[in-house]
Amino acid sequence: MRERLGALLELLIPSVCPACDAPRAPGDTLLCHACARGVRALPRLRAVHTAIAYDETGMKLVRRFKFEGRLDALDVLVARLAERVRSLRFDAIVPIPRHVARVRSEGSDPVWTLARALARSTGVPVVRGALLRARATPPQTGLSLAARRANVAASFRARPGALAGRRVLLLDDVATTGATLVEAARSLRSASGARSITLAALAGTEAMESAGSPLL
Repeated sequence: MRERLGALLELLIPSVCPACDAPRAPGDTLLCHACARGVRALPRLRAVHTAIAYDETGMKLVRRFKFEGRLDALDVLVARLAERVRSLRFDAIVPIPRHVARVRSEGSDPVWTLARALARSTGVPVVRGALLRARATPPQTGLSLAARRANVAASFRARPGALAGRRVLLLDDVATTGATLVEAARSLRSASGARSITLAALAGTEAMESAGSPLL
């Protein structure tokens, strides 16, 4: 019971910095000052609206959220993302889906979790099931732009009419070349009936700046 209570309190009032685990004093900001300086804003990479750069503290926070399930890291990230997309025009959030086999094997779907947190912060709903993975794909890490595009080609399926007339924010966690977002947007555009599709990612890498122009 005591351990459970301690875990609950840690969620409500984190005692450490979510990026470096430095102890926090009452009244401190969630990120310690050193880590806060290491989060770099990155407003846009080509056609993709982004909140932070995937480097230094930003990378640590994203990895802690994705691979360790750190909700304190998610809180920091969602605040930055919500502030970034607040001026964009959208009335539906559609997360890039993981294939069901990968969700089962890893036990989580970080982009879905991110989308739900963004929905709570912005008041804009997540539309579940509008976009599905048509086939499993290997991780994109280390692939060239051409290989990334080939890897995700025809890997999504949109539910016909699922987004009729909606202005969609298509969301991913990290954008490197934008290939995944572009392929997913192509599927949505062809079948979902969406009025508009805006590409967004929590974090972006400078690699996208030298990748070819995205489709959108």
